[in-house]
Amino acid sequence: MLTAEELVKNCTKLFTLPEVYLQVKKVIDNPESTMADLSRAISIDPGMTVAVLKLVNSAFYAMPRKVETISRAVGILGMQPLHDLTLAISVTKTFAGLNQHVMSMSVYWSNSFFSGLVARELARKCFLVDSERMFVEGLLRDIGHLLLYEQLPEPSEQVLRESANTGTPIHILEQRMLGFDFTEVGQTLIEEWQLPKNFGIAIRHQNKPSCTNDHGFEAALLNMASALTEGFQTPNGHAQWQHLVAPESWKLTGLEEDGLKECMIEAEKQLSGMLDLMKEAHQPVATG
Repeated sequence: MLTAEELVKNCTKLFTLPEVYLQVKKVIDNPESTMADLSRAISIDPGMTVAVLKLVNSAFYAMPRKVETISRAVGILGMQPLHDLTLAISVTKTFAGLNQHVMSMSVYWSNSFFSGLVARELARKCFLVDSERMFVEGLLRDIGHLLLYEQLPEPSEQVLRESANTGTPIHILEQRMLGFDFTEVGQTLIEEWQLPKNFGIAIRHQNKPSCTNDHGFEAALLNMASALTEGFQTPNGHAQWQHLVAPESWKLTGLEEDGLKECMIEAEKQLSGMLDLMKEAHQPVATG
C-alpha cells in the first residue's frame, strides 16, 4: 500500500516551488541577511514583484498610502510577512495548471483562500501579533488533498461520496481506506519543501489540536478555520459548523461561538476581492 511519504515523493517531482521563492527562503534562513537582500531576491522575478505589490496594496493589508517598491514593502511589513506572502503566491502558481476531476479547482481554491482569510481573522480575535502568518497556514491547511486527488483519484472520490452520504469526517474515512489522511500528506509536503516546521505540525494536528504541545494553538485555529470553511459551503448558510470544532480548540484559543461567526462573516466579505487579486497576480507580466 502507498504511504504518505511515497505519495509526496511522487508529487514533488511534478510540483516544485518556483526559483524566486527558493531564493527568498535562502535569504530568510540566513541570519546575516538584510532587508535589501530580500528585496533583491523578490525583485529578480518581475511577475513575483508585481504580484507582491498588488497584494501589499490591497485591502488585505489596508496600507494608508500606496507602496510602490519591494524595498518599501519589506521595510513596512518585515522579512517574515514578505516571505509568507511570497510563499502563498508561489504555492498557488505551482498548482495553477492542475486539472482535477475529483474536485473543481475553482471550488478548491475558493475554500482554501476562505480558510486562510478566516484563520487570519481568528488569530486577530486572539490578539496574535503576527496574525498574517495564519493566512498562509490556513491556505495550506488542505494542501494534502491536492496530492491525494492527483495520485489517488478513485479512492478520493469514494471517500467524498461516503462522507457526504454518512456524515463521517473525511480524514477518518481516509485513514480507513488509505492508511493515512490529508493532514499527514500535508505535513509531509511541508517537510519535503522545507517550509517552516510549525506549519506542518499545525496542519497535521488540525483535527485534534491537543495532540501537539508546542503548536496546539495554531492547530486549534486551523481546526476552527476548517469548521468555518465547511459551514461557509453549506446550502443552509452558516449553521452547520459548530459540531466540527474540536472541544479542545475552544480552550486553546479562548474564543467563543459569536466570535467565530464574526470571523466567518468578515472572511466572506474579503474572499471575492482576494480571489480576483490572486487571479490578476498570476497574469503574465508584459516585457519589452
